[in-house]
Amino acid sequence: MPPSIRTLALLALLVVGLGLSFAFHATVNETEITYEATAVEPGDDPALVADASRNVSDLDEHLSGTEDQYREPVRTAAATGSFEGSLSPELDIALDGVDSPYVAYDGTYYEWSLSTRGDTTNATIEMRETDPETVFDAVARSAAAASPGVRTAIDEGTATNSSVRPGLYRQDGAYYAVALENEAAVLAQIAGAALGFALTPVGRGYTAVALGLLAYRYREPTRDRLLTPRRAAAVAAFALPVALVGTALFESGSPSRFVTGPASAAVVATGVVAGVLVAQRRWLALAGVTVGIGLLATAAIAGALGVVGLVFGPLAVVFGVVTGLVPFGYGYWFARTAPGESPA
Repeated sequence: MPPSIRTLALLALLVVGLGLSFAFHATVNETEITYEATAVEPGDDPALVADASRNVSDLDEHLSGTEDQYREPVRTAAATGSFEGSLSPELDIALDGVDSPYVAYDGTYYEWSLSTRGDTTNATIEMRETDPETVFDAVARSAAAASPGVRTAIDEGTATNSSVRPGLYRQDGAYYAVALENEAAVLAQIAGAALGFALTPVGRGYTAVALGLLAYRYREPTRDRLLTPRRAAAVAAFALPVALVGTALFESGSPSRFVTGPASAAVVATGVVAGVLVAQRRWLALAGVTVGIGLLATAAIAGALGVVGLVFGPLAVVFGVVTGLVPFGYGYWFARTAPGESPA
């Protein structure tokens, strides 16, 4: 006898859950950070040095989104050596974070100083033109004292997944700007790893719901047994051991993962309980379960992470509630009588 549609749906949920359970590991393994070393001379484009060294900022890049009419204070400082007065909010935002001792502006290096007064946009900008050799001497570090990854990048052109510190380096009288080969790609990879980190407990919640519901169907394989709130709660609780085992077997690092992962997975799996309660129109119980699991998960995460958990906890709960809509659908579906069956 072929499996029923409900059994096939549970098997599909199990496959999805197992896949998501390893989302973080998959995204981390795919992350490759490649650094590139470019030979530079003092007369070359200053942007190459600014991209590599924290001591030099590319002022043109910072101002790229600022309309020309708001850039006058910077032009004045570059031409006369200083500017004192009020900055437009647009320019104030653009210059936020430009705290390096040197800047590259319009193809020229300048010594840079920006000071503001209080919470206002009143500021003093000092820009003194300086020659590239002075900047290179002040900024460059010896490659001999750098990490092996830096020396590999200089010798071979690139270095991948090494402990590389970007910057301007000096080796045998030559200068090399060591920077990320593709910053946008790295940011995309990091974002993917973060998403994988968030989806891992989701997958374990799905896996627990699929296994729990399959276990109930295995007990009475001849018919679709209706899902009750008590059975749904047992299924949701199964997410805790599933997540704990997954953390113990496949993850390492902070012990807090043994709290945050299972707590997040439990929120996701509790969607199956909510589905049953909605099918039975038990609105008060639904509100109690939703608020209760949210508070418990937030308290657990806050206890594991400290103050930051007070922010991360509610975010994890909201994400868990949203992704818990899938178990919610299963709970709603399995709490209703299948066609041609009695509710007994």
